[in-house]
Formats: sequence, C-alpha cells, structure tokens
Amino acid sequence: MADKQPATLRVFFALWPDRALQTALHRLGSRLSADCGGHAMRPETLHLTLAFIGALPVYQLQQLYAAAAQISSPAFDWQIDRVGYWCRNQILWAGTSQPPAALTSLTSRLHAALNDAGLAFDDSKPFAPHITLLRKARCEQPIPPPRALYWQVREFVLVQSETTAEGTNYRVMRRWPLM
Repeated sequence: MADKQPATLRVFFALWPDRALQTALHRLGSRLSADCGGHAMRPETLHLTLAFIGALPVYQLQQLYAAAAQISSPAFDWQIDRVGYWCRNQILWAGTSQPPAALTSLTSRLHAALNDAGLAFDDSKPFAPHITLLRKARCEQPIPPPRALYWQVREFVLVQSETTAEGTNYRVMRRWPLM
C-alpha cells in the first residue's frame, strides 16, 4: 500500500548557506552557548527565512513555484558581522549591521510575487534578516561582535519543514538562481 500524500506541506522561502558557512555559523553558536546557554541549531538547519508560508495546500505548490520563478534579482555578498539576542523569544541570532540593498530588494520582490499570486504568507512582522543560532538562550551580558563571516548569496530556495519526534528537519524542495 502506498503512503498517503499529505494535504498540506509546511514550507518557507529562504537563503540557504553552503556547508562551510553552516559549519562556521554553528561553531559561532556553540561558542556563544557557553555564555548564553540554550540549544544550538544543527548546522544543516541554519538558514535565513525570506517568507514563511506555513501550511500550503499541495494543490497550490505549482502556483508557488510559478510565483518564485518570476523573481529577477541580482546575486550579492552578505557580511555577517553582528550577533543579537531577542529576550522575549530567547533567540540568539547572527546578522548584519547593514543589510545589503539586494537582500531587501529580493525580499520585497518575493513578497510582491506571492501577493500577486494570491498566496498567503506571514508578513505580520517587519523583515529582520537573521540566522537563528541558539534557541532557549539567556544572554545577560552584552554580546561582542563576532569575527565577520562572508556569504556569497547566489540563489534562494523553497524549504519543506517536517517536525518529527527527533526534532525539525528541513528539505530543500527547489532552488532559483540569482543573476
């Protein structure tokens, strides 16, 4: 008997670092957990969310692919030179002191394409580009800036999120190049 396909998929658009950058970000998070505690994100789960879709009916997947395919945006370099902490969410994150204009433009174009296609996504909060390093952290001291990491952003991806007894797993479903 074949496995029944789910009626919905939990998905989001993201920037997905290569393995070397994921490893460097994980090391940074592990170092910071000595002072802040918390649970370090697994290296293979580190990413920057561009648009969280949530539960998408499977029948809308092709519509989502078509909306993303309309995006024309330049590739860019991103300097990760800042670490921050959100007390309310207990999240320690890595980001930038100056988001690249191309990142802001990519996000705006993606959000516009999703709106034009009539696809719902969570845009309730202003876009704050970050990569979650630690969850359930408690940082009581100021966090010094890290040694800068550099990311050559050449694509964006659609990711499926699956929650299991072992935790959350991410699977890149499709990739779109940046020119």
